Amino acid sequence: MPSPRHDALTRLIRDHLDLPIRLLREVGGIELPTGGPLWVGPGDLRDRISREMHADTVVFAGPPQDRWFSTIVEVETEMSEQKLRQTVEAAEMLRLETRKPVYVIFITPDPDAACFTEPVEIQSGCLTITMDPVIVGPDRIPVLTDPTQMAADLLVAALSVMAHGHLPEVAEAFIKLLGDLPDDDAASLFGYTIDMAAPQARRLLEETVTIYIPEHSPWAQNLYRKGQAAGREEGREEGWKEGWKEGGEQGRAMGEVAALCTVLRVRGIDIPPARHREITTCTDLALLEIWLRRALEATHIDDLFDDDSGPEPRP
Repeated sequence: MPSPRHDALTRLIRDHLDLPIRLLREVGGIELPTGGPLWVGPGDLRDRISREMHADTVVFAGPPQDRWFSTIVEVETEMSEQKLRQTVEAAEMLRLETRKPVYVIFITPDPDAACFTEPVEIQSGCLTITMDPVIVGPDRIPVLTDPTQMAADLLVAALSVMAHGHLPEVAEAFIKLLGDLPDDDAASLFGYTIDMAAPQARRLLEETVTIYIPEHSPWAQNLYRKGQAAGREEGREEGWKEGWKEGGEQGRAMGEVAALCTVLRVRGIDIPPARHREITTCTDLALLEIWLRRALEATHIDDLFDDDSGPEPRP
């Protein structure tokens, strides 16, 4: 099952299709045509004997009726020879289907990614297929420690935090950058990056947020509102409307619980089973509101609770 880091980076790529094309040019030194549309193609690739392979993202460039080239974008938490060889086959399937050039790019936080930069060959009888992928690992991603540098290229800033967010100077620069961005942009960028970061970097980012972003700042409140709105929407899907009809209080509590779980998930905070039970069975709206506000600054699930805020965790 894909990890949250994998899903967050894939989401970033799909929302910004120019990013892998830029990296092919800037990191791989590949000359590519410019000015045409970019669009996501199907990631399920099938050959003529019905073997199926799945690529994380396939980006087509150029008009749909006469595309210029295709790019397979793979997100790998940990690089492997097996994955490279599988991608050779996927690239060949795509080339046979489109009869156009195919490029392959791996984006990875794996510190050993530089070991996989050699071309990969698959031999079958007199046929040899060679793939020379562009691998964007931590050694190819700049260490950005200045908010001004980050502001000049927000996508590279997100990648820099993914690869180097365990460094305090990188985390500090990123959080300061968020304080200078429009609220919606800051919340979106933080959402991508907190999920893409490694656990150590995620904890550092969360700690740094509490230092440089005041709880009542517009950005923090916007993050709070986004989590609350998303959670309440989830709550509605699970019966919030019905709850309102039956008396209102239960429905509002379900919305607050869903909002709280969403904010914790966005901040990368694990919810142990006992705490999850305590949160999801709570119907005290005032207490849920306290927990929800504390979630903005929490770095651990226990930061939501104190001796006066509610019952002890159940076994």
